[in-house]
Amino acid sequence: MRITHVMDSCVNCGQCQDACPMEVPISRLIFLLSKKIGAIFKYEPGMDATELPPLRTITDQELSIDGVEVAF
Repeated sequence: MRITHVMDSCVNCGQCQDACPMEVPISRLIFLLSKKIGAIFKYEPGMDATELPPLRTITDQELSIDGVEVAF
């Protein structure tokens, strides 16, 4: 579950994999998912500190879609 929360901002340092008691290859999974997200959003975590991760931002256009509600 944690992967979904950090997927678009992970720089794949490997600390989560080192700490995993079940020896799950988390870094490999994050790498594969990051490639897919990068291709979709044209975003690479850690390359531009001023650019917000795509899954952490909401555009005005997205907020104007009927039926979409966002709690702040």
